[in-house]
Amino acid sequence: MAFQFCQGVSAPAAKDIESGYKFKDGSFTGIISAELMADLADGFIELADEPVFFLLELPREDSEEYDVYYLDNCTKAVARAIMKRYGELLIQDGLSRFGFGSNKTEEELYFMDYQEFMLYTPKKDKAEMLLKKLGISKTDTPCSMWDSFTDEQQGSLSAVELEGETVFDIPEALEEVGMYLAE
Repeated sequence: MAFQFCQGVSAPAAKDIESGYKFKDGSFTGIISAELMADLADGFIELADEPVFFLLELPREDSEEYDVYYLDNCTKAVARAIMKRYGELLIQDGLSRFGFGSNKTEEELYFMDYQEFMLYTPKKDKAEMLLKKLGISKTDTPCSMWDSFTDEQQGSLSAVELEGETVFDIPEALEEVGMYLAE
């Protein structure tokens, strides 16, 4: 299956990209095709110890910095509901970064710029089985869109609106259930 770019990700010179990961220093790092992101998030949520948290990083206007929002102490059902309600928006948006983790352990899944991801869990075998099930191959050097950028041809990230919403609407929508801006 061909690598699918998120709607808000542009990397015109990135050719022959494939989903892949490497395992080093206790973490899985790699790149993931857009259509696999929700399944990786759902699989991680099942793998992580409860309670779990949801993490959302949104870029500040006219700045290189991000505001970091958390929704702590969720059940897995709540985390799955976040993905069901906002998953497509989170996945397709190019500007935001997001993930899930365990409030009990240091387990975390973090989706970053240009569809790169980091997954930390002491449950290495189960995580490898999840990645394999999704067709994400283990490799010594996973592809990276960053490697294709030149002065003449760079990538870009952009905001996406789906059904009248953007990722910037999520913190306010989840504020009443406890989402907060980290200080």
